Amino acid sequence: MSDTPLFGPDDRVDDIEALLRELDESDLELVTPPADIWTGIDEAVRAEDGAEVVAITSRRSRFSSKFLGAVAAVAIIAVGAVAVTSIGDDGGEVLATAELAYDPSAFDPLGADAAATARLVETDDGFEIELEETTLPSDLGEPADLELWLIETDSDGNITDIASVALVEGSGTYAVPASIDIASHRIVDISVEPRNGDATHSSRSILRGSLDA
Repeated sequence: MSDTPLFGPDDRVDDIEALLRELDESDLELVTPPADIWTGIDEAVRAEDGAEVVAITSRRSRFSSKFLGAVAAVAIIAVGAVAVTSIGDDGGEVLATAELAYDPSAFDPLGADAAATARLVETDDGFEIELEETTLPSDLGEPADLELWLIETDSDGNITDIASVALVEGSGTYAVPASIDIASHRIVDISVEPRNGDATHSSRSILRGSLDA
């Protein structure tokens, strides 16, 4: 038998072009295959090599269920993490947190057993300092109060401004006066303030910590 093809490449192209010219819009409409077409294909392949065949729809269903379940789990975890880390007691956004600590070499001895956590919170009305987990001295030994301050320092750590926030009565929320720039006043301080009419800082700090985002 001759190996020469009955039709050359040009002949085949011409035949295809002729067939395409004869097509109309009805020939281009998608036709829905019979419902049992996949069953027939599965049975034919199984009969040929004995391999187990999993229907395409079953694989797609399992994939979709696992994928959607994973997405839902990630979304729940992410939302929960945001809710825990960014919402203050009053529903505001937590901008920074400071662990207040006692410095035995520089602070008043009344703060030796003191501790507190401070959170800077932004609300619709402005900024607040939330004090939590406070352990503060109750007996100051004289007519005095505990006072909350925000401190500004320069690049070398030197104090350039100390601004009063409020008198401290333990754990709670203390509004930051609008006159205080929270962008520069990043150190939280609690001090013992004698009731002597002097509104400036007494230099008797008992706790201090830096606000970190």
